[in-house]
Amino acid sequence: MQQVTAVQLVQRLLDDPDPAFACYVNGDRETKEGHFEPLAHFANPPAPEVLLGKVPSVPGAEQLKGLLAKYNGLLLYTDRAEECEGVEIFPLDEWEERTAQIVESWLEEHEHYPDDDMPYGHNDFIAVAHSRGAANYIHWVVRGPRAGAVYWWPWTMRPEKGDGPMADDFAGFIRLLYERPAYFFNELLLCYMRFADGRTPTEWLPGRYLPDRRNPSAGR
Repeated sequence: MQQVTAVQLVQRLLDDPDPAFACYVNGDRETKEGHFEPLAHFANPPAPEVLLGKVPSVPGAEQLKGLLAKYNGLLLYTDRAEECEGVEIFPLDEWEERTAQIVESWLEEHEHYPDDDMPYGHNDFIAVAHSRGAANYIHWVVRGPRAGAVYWWPWTMRPEKGDGPMADDFAGFIRLLYERPAYFFNELLLCYMRFADGRTPTEWLPGRYLPDRRNPSAGR
């Protein structure tokens, strides 16, 4: 059976009729769902062919190139009201600037982030995505033994040399976003995504993703 591609998974999200997160109270995972946060998914037009040549040839690159050939940048799982949450996949023409921002910060803190102690060095990745609210970008490793893998780490908690990635390749990153979005934001991204209900001071965290808010039993 042929595996579903990154483009197909993103297309499914874009086609969801009324997406939402069924949320629970921050700090009380056992409480019942008490807030449904309406979501939206946005996609840019295709990347120009000339820009697609900038995608390095590493394991899994074809799936990323295929996605950018259809959508040159995405904003997924954002709140409809203000679009201040969610995960962005950067357009190709932003890669250089976004990567330079992180490399500059890395070099400023070099004694805390020595290349030899980490799974990849400051010249070994491209900043390809960002979870809004997080200080660090999501890194796609393009050189060295971890080439193809996708990493994220809080700026104050660098990975050790033996630490594994959040996904082995870009297709795995998209699959993680699609299949386990609450786990992605809560466990891997350390609860940076939080919502307000507009009535109380309660903070709500995503518990389940609903493709259609009108059918809360069909979620993941």
